[in-house]
Amino acid sequence: MNQTAPLALRSTLTVPEPALVLPAVRRITADWLTKKFGSAPLASGHHQVDPRSTLTTQVVYGDNGAEKAIRLQLRQDEANATWRTTVTAAADDRAAPGPCAAVSVALEAFPNPGHAVVPARPALVRDLVEALHPRDSLARLTLHAQEVGTDLDYLLHVLCDQRRTLPVIVAARPRRPDVVWSTRMRKAMPQCAGAASLYLLRDAAAVDAFRDQIGEHHRVAPGTVRTFLPGVDPAWAPDASRHRFLSFARMSDPADNSWYGIARRVQQFASRTPLPPALHALPFPDITQTHQAERRAALATDRTVGETPAAEEEVALLTGLLGQADADLKEAARNAELADRTIDALQAQLDAATTTGLRDIEEALTAWDEVERLRAEADVLRRRLRAAGRYEDTAVIEELPGFPQSFEELWERLAELPGVLVTANRDKALALDESDRVRVWAAKAWNGLRALNSYALTPDFNGNFHQFCTSGIPGTVGWSHKQLASNESRQTMDRWGDERVFPVPCDVDPSGRAEMKPHLKLDNGGTAPRIHFLDATRIPMCPARMIVGYIGAHLTNTRTN
Repeated sequence: MNQTAPLALRSTLTVPEPALVLPAVRRITADWLTKKFGSAPLASGHHQVDPRSTLTTQVVYGDNGAEKAIRLQLRQDEANATWRTTVTAAADDRAAPGPCAAVSVALEAFPNPGHAVVPARPALVRDLVEALHPRDSLARLTLHAQEVGTDLDYLLHVLCDQRRTLPVIVAARPRRPDVVWSTRMRKAMPQCAGAASLYLLRDAAAVDAFRDQIGEHHRVAPGTVRTFLPGVDPAWAPDASRHRFLSFARMSDPADNSWYGIARRVQQFASRTPLPPALHALPFPDITQTHQAERRAALATDRTVGETPAAEEEVALLTGLLGQADADLKEAARNAELADRTIDALQAQLDAATTTGLRDIEEALTAWDEVERLRAEADVLRRRLRAAGRYEDTAVIEELPGFPQSFEELWERLAELPGVLVTANRDKALALDESDRVRVWAAKAWNGLRALNSYALTPDFNGNFHQFCTSGIPGTVGWSHKQLASNESRQTMDRWGDERVFPVPCDVDPSGRAEMKPHLKLDNGGTAPRIHFLDATRIPMCPARMIVGYIGAHLTNTRTN
């Protein structure tokens, strides 16, 4: 059974004008369905809109008899997967402390065995954003970026608003017009609509004013696109690393496709955002129970009329009612099957998150212990320097760099590792920057590369890298032997060995390529990212002692295939 969480995408819009919501949702979903199927049956009940697609419509009425909420769920049983799109809208003019309204559009994917699917956000999300003028607390959600000049009060309030739940994308125009940059902005921003609020610093004066007010660490350089998550704290420099940015160099490079990640990241974040109170626990009627009540009423009416119905009329009525009951049972069984798959996937997701959390705690405690040990060692060395009268040597004046916050930053610092030659594909490494765990992975990757560098530059050590990691030589950088694999299984190499052949200098292999089985694990689990390397410390005249041929997502093995 597929264990991927079915919820692929979800956009939730809070609307300030409740009266607009239900009519607009009906109109926009009707247009969307008509384009797909040629019709839009929105009456309550199950509707077979084509041989493989079922539309279920449910309505909740208020005490005054007016519609209070609607839900439209389209299930499409395709060859590659079952797709389920659910549109839920609620509006209450009499809610306390004030009127409330919200719309949610959710897309679920249930892949069939042997199929991989790539969900695409339903087009109706953009239509809803355009029609309903939704908000995220102070922020206006729009289809295109809102231009901002040097008057930045509103934008800064939006960024620092503690009630904001969605990301804020702030882009800055480049110093000179760039066709690639402009084209990508026009394509990316509508894909972010409903998942983030969008702003554009219109010129250099706006860029400078924004830097002056938010600070150097959180600034947005010309041509840069930055995604600010909720909880921005401009006064705390380390907070800046949470808010990812895409530089002008990458946004304007026709060969660099990382700009696609802007929309992907905010859509993923929006999918995890809790539903607003207006959409909580809506009492939608059970269609099957409604149909059962209708069947009982039809039978009772048929048998209490003045004249006894003809046998064929009775048979026709019963046949129709049985057909409806059979359709209801099939629909209920299908929904129950999808519910079971959802529960299994969520349980697997919970188990994986729990395991990852426990391992992260264990690693954090280990790192904390190492920090305390190094601090104690530094204190001893400072005391010895003071005792020797070398007071000026006990203080470090230079600002020392910490761990890189992304693989893009890591790549810029490779020159700090003279004992390591990286021949790996940069794009595959930078693709890891799209993950939620990028800061963990980048920090571990940097520590792993430092360990390889330390091994390469440690004189008179005659063992291999595994032995070096367990040697505890003072002053060296180590790596946990639990996250080091010195080999690959025979089955993996027989089937996917070609994936583990990477570029090397001709001094190492005349072909310019060599097999690299040893690898560092950047996270726990069989499919976590890896660093593949070759130990060239004993090759005479080699320009580098440790060669890193791959940094990126886990290569194919028995678990990933």
